[in-house]
Amino acid sequence: MAWTAFGTQDYTSLEQHGGDIYNYFVHHPAEILNLDSPLLIGKIFQVCLGFQEPDEDIQEVRAENAFICFSQALKTNKTNIHDEAAARLMILLIRDQKHLIGKVEQSCRNKSSSPLSFIGILNDGLPMDMPMATNTKMLFTAYYLYDSIIDKANVNNEFVNAVERNAYENVKRHVIDNCNQISKTSSERKAELGNIVYEKVCERLRKDVEMYSRSM
Repeated sequence: MAWTAFGTQDYTSLEQHGGDIYNYFVHHPAEILNLDSPLLIGKIFQVCLGFQEPDEDIQEVRAENAFICFSQALKTNKTNIHDEAAARLMILLIRDQKHLIGKVEQSCRNKSSSPLSFIGILNDGLPMDMPMATNTKMLFTAYYLYDSIIDKANVNNEFVNAVERNAYENVKRHVIDNCNQISKTSSERKAELGNIVYEKVCERLRKDVEMYSRSM
């Protein structure tokens, strides 16, 4: 019902049903790790980021839940689902970056180091050529996801309206243009570094859900 409401631009119903979905997973967090339709649930969390929400914690949970869902959908052997999940993850990492940047920083930090220690930051266990700036880590992760899209010519057809298609096209141009400016790192290495960050974020989010589930 939430996704139908989005398709018909019934944003009042979308906000209501999206809120119900948000609250369901607050009370049943472990279920988000094992979904039958992860792409659909992720899309609802993602489009609900468009609502004006004064509580940034809610927005961060929406973005993180969307990331978890899309990462599950990415494992499918169906090209259209895989590619849409990758494209939507790109949008999360670039357009919706402010809701995820803290989690990416946390995911890439050495567990034994203090976030206030410069030496600890240098000794984060990442490759020496990993960029220090978190937004560049996110850029490389988005590039890795773009590189993984199988049918690049038709992936934008998976979006239901022009707003979403334009969002993907804008993010794609941003990722390609900005990665091209970093000429000291090869395209293959950018994708490899992005994959490392992606796996660390997936691992951190899964552990967060498992920890939250045990505390309930």
